[in-house]
Amino acid sequence: MKPTSLLRTLRLLRGYLMRPHGVKPNVIESRFFRTNERYATIVYSPPHRVGKTVVLIHGVSGRASDDPSLVHLARNLCALGYRVVTPALAQLAQFRHSLSDVDAAAQGIAYAAELAKSQVGVFSFSYGASFALCAAAHPIARECCSGVVGFGAYYHLADALEHQRKLLIQCPDLSQDDADLAYLRYTLLASHRDEISLSDAAWAEIEPILINYTTRTPIEGKRAPLLKHTRHIDYVDLMQRYQARKLPDTLSPRAVASNILCPVGLLHDPADRFVPANQAELIAAKLNERPSVARTLVLTTPMLSHVQVDPRRNLRDFPRLVNLLDIVLG
Repeated sequence: MKPTSLLRTLRLLRGYLMRPHGVKPNVIESRFFRTNERYATIVYSPPHRVGKTVVLIHGVSGRASDDPSLVHLARNLCALGYRVVTPALAQLAQFRHSLSDVDAAAQGIAYAAELAKSQVGVFSFSYGASFALCAAAHPIARECCSGVVGFGAYYHLADALEHQRKLLIQCPDLSQDDADLAYLRYTLLASHRDEISLSDAAWAEIEPILINYTTRTPIEGKRAPLLKHTRHIDYVDLMQRYQARKLPDTLSPRAVASNILCPVGLLHDPADRFVPANQAELIAAKLNERPSVARTLVLTTPMLSHVQVDPRRNLRDFPRLVNLLDIVLG
């Protein structure tokens, strides 16, 4: 572990965990909209010398690139001297899986590399981590990546959805949901909004929770609209209907990992219920079949999960976290 890497990670975590959210005076923010899109690609630039350029790929978030946690992370990275580019995955923001989002991620990486006149690092989260890996194999982006780090990626989408279906069968009591399982229910509600009967008043309570889900608020508040309005809904049926939709295999790292040219690091929470932790090992095994590329680093640690970051949960893993983040930040 390099001293400079340790200091950089400590500064980043201190800013992310301890400083308030909000605009920073030493960060310049620019917004760009793709044709006919409601979500912006946001570029965060230091006011003076620009260091390395990093792309952040969001996960399942109703605000896309405006997700509060993503914006806060981007601003703190920028305050350390990085230029940060956050493309928007429009379909994932609507809780749907689409190849158009892989294309959007690849275009965001290529755009960032054009700005930087060099390769760029990629941080990615949840389903967006799997999309980022697919984007890193995309013809327009595969030469642009210096490294990719993914938090909570799945290996094969069909298997991840089946895992979630079985989880819903095992956990029918909404009042016992943890943060990951409650979020799964919310995403199913959103992706079937036109097919289920909920009042406008119910959606008025659900939507604020949904779009602000990654903020640090008590689980009781996050569960409350589910318990109040959706006890009658068959979530297993909703998942089965979603599984019946056409989901191309190229939405999965399993299908494209051999085309990724850069080093990769994978982070996963051992208690992750949304995407099981063994998915990181499956991705790593596939990536490690590539010749002449550094072996994939895998860290399974409770310090990070789909909906929260809390390094205090296992400080013994901190040196390994620093080394893994160095794939992108170093």
